[in-house]
Amino acid sequence: MLTLKKLQEFKEYLASGAFIEDLEMRPPDGQAEMLDMLDLLFEICELADEIISKHFYRKWGEEVLKKSS
Repeated sequence: MLTLKKLQEFKEYLASGAFIEDLEMRPPDGQAEMLDMLDLLFEICELADEIISKHFYRKWGEEVLKKSS
């Protein structure tokens, strides 16, 4: 399981510019791997958004039904 601490560390790594420095120092196949990692991160974010949105919309819908009963 990914921890909040690891996510925060990765965020700091990106924000600090170290990611770009590392990207520029790698050979093309290493750069591709780093970009694939970011692409996967985007996919994970989209999936998390979809899952949590469904959860809260369902929960919201249940609350509306309870109030109208």
